[in-house]
Amino acid sequence: MFDARRTPIADTRAARRLPIADSRTAIRAQPRPATFDAIPTHIEDAAGRHVTYLRVSVTDRCDLACVYCMPKSGEDDHAVRTELLSFEEIARLVELFARSGVRRVRLTGGEPLVRRDLVRLVERIAMRHPEVALALTTNGTRLAELAAPLRAAGLRSVNVSIDTLDAPLFREITRGGELAPVLAGIHAAREAGLEVKLNTVLLGGINEHELVRLVDFAWSHEIVPRFIELMPLGEAASLPSATFVSAETALAPLADRLAEDVGRAGAGHGPARYRLARDGSGRRVGVITAVSDEFCAGCNRLRLTARGDLRPCLAAPDGLSLRDQLRAGASDLELAWHLHTVLRTKAAGHGFVDARRDEHTRVGMSLIGG
Repeated sequence: MFDARRTPIADTRAARRLPIADSRTAIRAQPRPATFDAIPTHIEDAAGRHVTYLRVSVTDRCDLACVYCMPKSGEDDHAVRTELLSFEEIARLVELFARSGVRRVRLTGGEPLVRRDLVRLVERIAMRHPEVALALTTNGTRLAELAAPLRAAGLRSVNVSIDTLDAPLFREITRGGELAPVLAGIHAAREAGLEVKLNTVLLGGINEHELVRLVDFAWSHEIVPRFIELMPLGEAASLPSATFVSAETALAPLADRLAEDVGRAGAGHGPARYRLARDGSGRRVGVITAVSDEFCAGCNRLRLTARGDLRPCLAAPDGLSLRDQLRAGASDLELAWHLHTVLRTKAAGHGFVDARRDEHTRVGMSLIGG
């Protein structure tokens, strides 16, 4: 179980609120030069990485408060309604990104299903952009009632965050959440015809003993389980150092059941690498090794926060407000230029293991869209 008395990864809890708020104007909007006279159909960052994937946070609020994501009482800096991007604003920005070559959009939060009428947004995007694969990441608490409507609206896949199959431990990790609704949501998503993956954050001394059980559960329901290394972002940066466990170490009990590493799922998808089952069934286990084996060289993603800040990386505390540009009357061409400006700032890597960099510790997961 979690023990706060162990040595923390970093003592950043008290220092991280204000920099998050200040960072919204850290990337300054620049006047569009006359030479930038058309919306590009192919976008790359300064390192030549082709961007095809956009993660869109629709809210920074959540109905859980997981120990590695959000303070027990919530963030000090949640957005009020008028600060959030409207569905119309989100749809317009997705249109711009789709014109610029983005082919995968994932809706995130906070918890996206707490945003009222999310089905309407999914339907609007899917109708306008059938070429875009539309996905969702959720904690699953409200998925049972919404899985079928979301699938009918055009959602293709869903990743459900679940860190344990033990109800008391689930309650502890989520600070009061109930496991049963999440399991019901997973089953409802399968029945609705959605592609389902499970996301489990590896927590040393807390849940790594459950990996075999989680894999068996996922495989029994034809679901792909994925295990994510704990990243030193915001709240997680304050957890004890022993809480971090590498994916390689965590998967050791499954060594006799897993075969070769088959790499990533394909262009436009996320950062997970997959290993096949040895039994030839085609079943897979995914790992996201952001710390032990970073995948930044192949990053194809940008992030749009619920407030409309476009951020080049989850670990970056800096963003440029596309919301403010939209509400000031910016044209699509001007918005495309601001997108280009943000892309130029995308760093080569996240700097998690660089002792000289700590900006990632001031990034609140729920405020950015994890």
